Amino acid sequence: MASTPNLEYANNAGFLWPPIADALDTFLRRRHHRASSFERVWRLIHVWEGIAITLAIASIARLRHEDAESPILLRQREFFYGKSWDAVTESFKKIQGAADGAIDQWINILDEVAKADEVPGRFLPSLQDFLKTEAIEVSSLVNAWSKACDVPIEFQPRGSVQVRVALRYVNSFRNRFAHVPFPHDPLEDISKALESATEQLFGVLPQPVSHEKDGISSPLTGALRIGQCFLHGSLLESLPWAEPSVDLRLVFPCQKRGEFEVWPADVLVHIDSMMRPHILTRIKGLDVCEYTRYRAEANAVLVLPDAGISTYLPEPDKGSYVTKSPSTSEEHPEETPRLGTADALEAIRNDDFDTGIKFFSQMVRDRPEYHVAWLRLGHARREKAVRLATSDKSSAIEMLMQASDDLTIASEHIDPSYKALAHYERSKAIHRIAQLRGADEDMRNSARQEAVEACKLSNERKYQTWLDYLDAYPRWITKPEA
Repeated sequence: MASTPNLEYANNAGFLWPPIADALDTFLRRRHHRASSFERVWRLIHVWEGIAITLAIASIARLRHEDAESPILLRQREFFYGKSWDAVTESFKKIQGAADGAIDQWINILDEVAKADEVPGRFLPSLQDFLKTEAIEVSSLVNAWSKACDVPIEFQPRGSVQVRVALRYVNSFRNRFAHVPFPHDPLEDISKALESATEQLFGVLPQPVSHEKDGISSPLTGALRIGQCFLHGSLLESLPWAEPSVDLRLVFPCQKRGEFEVWPADVLVHIDSMMRPHILTRIKGLDVCEYTRYRAEANAVLVLPDAGISTYLPEPDKGSYVTKSPSTSEEHPEETPRLGTADALEAIRNDDFDTGIKFFSQMVRDRPEYHVAWLRLGHARREKAVRLATSDKSSAIEMLMQASDDLTIASEHIDPSYKALAHYERSKAIHRIAQLRGADEDMRNSARQEAVEACKLSNERKYQTWLDYLDAYPRWITKPEA
């Protein structure tokens, strides 16, 4: 068994961010029980992935807490959702994003911090220094890797590289390891080489074995705090002197008293009912988030619907890039082309909710008995309010109340399928109001009753899934959203 004092010390010290500690501790335990070289390679890959995702998530949360309009955060959102803005065509090109499970995009998110001229606080400068440190010797890994399959030209041996570059080497290797049939013979050498690179990673100064050294701290260290609970490394401690809070927060450096940074984790981290931390690793659908715990155990992945990621971290839209042209002179207004229903629906699909709301508002004024128009109007208002909540919570709540009223009328439709859809949409609108207001039990109960009505009218799985989610929604972490 190779000597890895840096890994052992970091694991035993208990100062690592909990997701990183979970991945590292799992590797060390499996190695102690003489797991195969194949498994050890995967466990080490999980350590590197856990580090990349945890640090990326912490940076996103920190930047959003500092400045939700930060240019760095906008670029991080591009990589998160895989939306690349083309300034020539003034449109987005869709690529695989971090939300789709692309680890290289998580690394791109980190690169935005590494490349920044100046970043605020204590955690982000520490992360920047860490990512730019040349400390990882990758030649051994590449040489062992080359005995199993081809190595891309950009990942040839070249001595010590920066941490952010080493992350890309390991991710490229991981992609080959996952998709190319590997011969068994070189696996032992590969596992040793990857273990050596990981040992060097945890040796980057300041080492992650204390909350700080000479006034600086490793970005690999940090803690989660919720209520009077303090999670660090693989440990859970109580803070009896701390003021109880329902907010899940990130703490850096990893210390209970003194001067440290604290910022909200919100939907990027999830704490389950056993106080086990999971980090966001993938988006499975509209506001359906997948959270992972890097432990070698059953049920390490949780999928939560309506997690709120679209509110917390909205997708980049055209308005973030295109400077609005001067408004048309009032004396010479341009004639607005007349829209049709298909145009309005297309506008809503493209997140142009104002156009859809204007169109269907006029339609329900002209035809107040047209329940489908009320349904579409309520949906458009709810979707706009979800995105508005990050910048103007009171206006978002007002719009959600309007959406609820629209959907109440829509639920009078004679067709059971449309009635069910209206109740489902209204349930989601009311639930969002309860979230924004914070601990509003009446609204929560109303949201549940609407979901029950939808289930009575239709056997569609999404209605039952939504009701199950409301029933399991953790009341003890109910809080106003930012």
